[in-house]
Amino acid sequence: MNIWVEYWNDTNKKNNGSHAQMKEQIHWVEPDPKTISRRYFSTWTAAVEFSKIIEAGGGKMTRIKQDTSK
Repeated sequence: MNIWVEYWNDTNKKNNGSHAQMKEQIHWVEPDPKTISRRYFSTWTAAVEFSKIIEAGGGKMTRIKQDTSK
């Protein structure tokens, strides 16, 4: 089983003020596959920790994936 984290710059952000002042709903736009970086891990816990660090740095989105091969 392979586990990896995909991360990319967040281009979906719109700064409309606070949540109470939002004027429009933000719609999800799938990132360009050429801009996605990947890093592989041997454990799910390590992938989660890495994902937290990347997101805390600001400006990046992450998702954790794993294949289902045996």
